[in-house]
Amino acid sequence: MLPVENGNVRTGLERFIEDHAERYRGSRAVLVTNHSGVDRGLRHNIRLLRQQGIVVTTVLSPEHGLYGYENEFDSRTAYANREDAVLVYNLHNLSSRSISHLLKNTDVVIYDIQDMGMRCYTYISNLRWIMDSLRDSPAELIVLDRPNPIGFLGTDGPPLDRRFSDRFISSFPAPFIYGMTMGEAAAFYRGEFAPQVRLRVIRMSGYDREMLYSETGLPWVPPSPNLPSYDSSILYTAMVYLEGIDISLGRGTTKPFEYIGAPWIEPESFCRGLSRLGLKNFRFRPVRFMPTFSIHRYRRCGGAHIFYTGGKFSPTETAYSIIKYIKETYPQTRWTWHGRRYSIDALAGTDSMRKCIDGGKAYGEFMGQFSKEIRRYERRRRRYLLY
Repeated sequence: MLPVENGNVRTGLERFIEDHAERYRGSRAVLVTNHSGVDRGLRHNIRLLRQQGIVVTTVLSPEHGLYGYENEFDSRTAYANREDAVLVYNLHNLSSRSISHLLKNTDVVIYDIQDMGMRCYTYISNLRWIMDSLRDSPAELIVLDRPNPIGFLGTDGPPLDRRFSDRFISSFPAPFIYGMTMGEAAAFYRGEFAPQVRLRVIRMSGYDREMLYSETGLPWVPPSPNLPSYDSSILYTAMVYLEGIDISLGRGTTKPFEYIGAPWIEPESFCRGLSRLGLKNFRFRPVRFMPTFSIHRYRRCGGAHIFYTGGKFSPTETAYSIIKYIKETYPQTRWTWHGRRYSIDALAGTDSMRKCIDGGKAYGEFMGQFSKEIRRYERRRRRYLLY
């Protein structure tokens, strides 16, 4: 576990309550949030906003629900939450037209969710849906900014090929690791794609984009059920690509994204092979485990317990190396499907990663084809950086 240090970062929520909320007293607000929308004292934003006289009667919740305990998408479209006296709508079960209708009679939409800085993490797609729904609305969108837990990694991975855009995991037009906070991403999307949106970003104070989350002084509230610790969230940046093949990523164990394996893997030889890949930021311990849900549920798996040892790395290169090694060493390993396409194509936002791995090509050859597009993105991204 990375140590929590005494940082002095104030989130957009805290700055809004202290410095800006008075201006919105009496306003009708739709709040886009979940359990991660808390201040340093772990007080939830619904109650904090109401204490400032802001009228919150409707909440739009992302994947995993308002309280963050749903391992799969919440199947409900809407329900009355008596504890907080709000009507909660599930964004994953709403069409674009329904979202636009819900936002029609509001004064302000407040967006406050802890993101992970990755295109496949569905919260950034939620932001895009909200902004697209506000293109023709007079309502103001206020994004309460929060740290990017992987900001120190910069940008990484392939850009999005629109042919592989997916509403849930690949819709934001940026590389896989996009190198922005949620507030910066909102400014980027407005500036490049949705200039009609009335956007206000409440910046953090005391934040530096090179910070580890453990240096902010803020409590780690798991943004989703399978990211229980900051360590697991850092490993997630690379290991999530492995959802493209039929191995367990430790979902259904106490170490999601820290354990990887399958019934056909022998742990000791597997870890020796991983150690020869030259992934200097990681160490590997042979492990045996049995997931209680997700892929290989209740099957004995052999694999690796992955330890992140610190420092900057490329999540995409790490994943590419591990998947290529697994596919070459264990030919029974198969690509998985996400609807009508391969899961890896949806995650990577391109079919090139899969084809290059199957073709035995080096990582540099895979990413080299995107160099001009990545440079163009970096120039555009710099215009919107706040920290």
